[in-house]
Amino acid sequence: MYSCAGPPYHRWSTDWPPLGAALIRAAETTGAVLVTTGNLYGYGAVDGEMTEETPLLPNSVKGRVRAKLWTDALAAHEAGRIRTAEVRGSDYLGAGAVSAFSVMVLPKVIKGGRGLAPADLDAPHSWTYVGDVAKTLVAVAADPSAWGRPWHVPTPAPVSVRALATRAAELAGAPQARVARMPAIALRLAGLFRPDAREMLETQYQWQRPFIVDSTAATVAFGIKPARTDDALREMIVA
Repeated sequence: MYSCAGPPYHRWSTDWPPLGAALIRAAETTGAVLVTTGNLYGYGAVDGEMTEETPLLPNSVKGRVRAKLWTDALAAHEAGRIRTAEVRGSDYLGAGAVSAFSVMVLPKVIKGGRGLAPADLDAPHSWTYVGDVAKTLVAVAADPSAWGRPWHVPTPAPVSVRALATRAAELAGAPQARVARMPAIALRLAGLFRPDAREMLETQYQWQRPFIVDSTAATVAFGIKPARTDDALREMIVA
């Protein structure tokens, strides 16, 4: 059983706990292996690369929600009630991916406009291809030795927002990329009217400093080679 969906961003704190509990009950009732698509929020603000051994020290509401979803499922696994694992990726690239980059930067840049991002434009940032998320979910579900722990999706070397925008413009045959840092006050003002913008405020730490995932464990265990960032960008450009 693959958990790949979820409630709207602004309803995580109210909707995820009962959904997570229902998934555990379903796994217990059916005997199906529960493999959840997670993220990196539960680690909180980390100095250095994040590995699967990095402690869960969330510093946001959404981070605490994600951490509890995993610890509850893991407790049920360790009690012998279910079999489970979690697959964690960074911000997504690829067809259908939704992130600050895909919404606020890419559409503008490939049309020759100026993208705005509430981020340090030159900080290294990990980007995970959605197709590699699917490959990792399938690999983990099929391997009993992989259950009972989290796995990081095989992810290529980090790329800054500015470098990613520059490469996207080149691949799209667009003018040289123009991207600017969105002032913090602008995001706060947008949050007064848009729930999705408001919810981005508490995770700004991910965008104002290096945000790097180490995915060595899954790369070695499952032999999954991360997709090239260029290929992930091409999918988004033609979508």
